[in-house]
Amino acid sequence: MKKPAMHGLSLVEAIERLEIHDHLCLIYEGREEQFAAIVPFFKAGLARREKCVYIADENTSQGVLDTLRREIMDVDSALASGALSVITKRDAYLKQGYFEPDSMIRLLKETVESAKEQGFSGLRVTGEMTWALGDEPGVEGLVEYEAKLNYFLPQNDILVICQYSAKRFSPEILIDIIRTHPIVIYGNTVCENFYYVPPDEFLVANQPGVEARRLLKNILDREQAEVELRKAYDELRDKADRLELFHEVTVGRELEMVRLKKEVNALLAELGRPGKYE
Repeated sequence: MKKPAMHGLSLVEAIERLEIHDHLCLIYEGREEQFAAIVPFFKAGLARREKCVYIADENTSQGVLDTLRREIMDVDSALASGALSVITKRDAYLKQGYFEPDSMIRLLKETVESAKEQGFSGLRVTGEMTWALGDEPGVEGLVEYEAKLNYFLPQNDILVICQYSAKRFSPEILIDIIRTHPIVIYGNTVCENFYYVPPDEFLVANQPGVEARRLLKNILDREQAEVELRKAYDELRDKADRLELFHEVTVGRELEMVRLKKEVNALLAELGRPGKYE
């Protein structure tokens, strides 16, 4: 995944570097952590002339709007222009009364095309995924949907943050969610995800066999990275040692020259002659 490095950046700085085609999951512990990521996500989108869509579920639409109004200027203008929309699961994931991954992806494609026709540069979507904890038909297709998004997003002018409550989703579900998102936001940190599994591998029937080979490859890749890192560190340390030695030699020579000049001046003074060196 070729992306600008995010290491050491603040949450806001990292979110501002997100790009069209990115697929992230936000795993949050509480509402404050949730909106600490979503507010800058929408601020950046509005600044880039992208259409921003919030799919509410755990929070009410009004609650989302109230939070955005406190944090983002001109929310009402963005709503009026169509640059910002806050909708519910019934307008999106469960629009047909049930959930079907391919249907939701078609809806996203239609929304991208509509946004481009309206003059927006792309589509920026975030959805509260707690709707999948309900008993509506098809919710068991959640993880399949997340994996298939990784086919869809690279081909369309859209980026997505899928929001997951760490307190409400089971560890088993969260493991699959982590595996299906190239980028993870957790603990107010945007992280490139080395546990990510590409859809070609995640969706295959013999997943354990593919997973085992992928894990072994990751082990080899990480070991190679460690070797290269140690080599680079050793080379840097060697250069630092040589630079320190050069500095010591150079400074030592300069000090020796100063001492010799003083001795010459002292001898000249004894002979009644003016000093030769300043």
